[in-house]
Amino acid sequence: MAMKKIMISLPEEMVKVLENERKERYLETIPETVRVILSDYLRNKVKKK
Repeated sequence: MAMKKIMISLPEEMVKVLENERKERYLETIPETVRVILSDYLRNKVKKK
């Protein structure tokens, strides 16, 4: 699977929430956390169809 870099800007409040989520899931970076959350979301969305 090809990976593509995307740059985004996030409000400070969202960064704090992602940082907490990162620690809870024992992940190393915010981008990794976003990938995991999106993957979970999309996997659950497909299952519901």
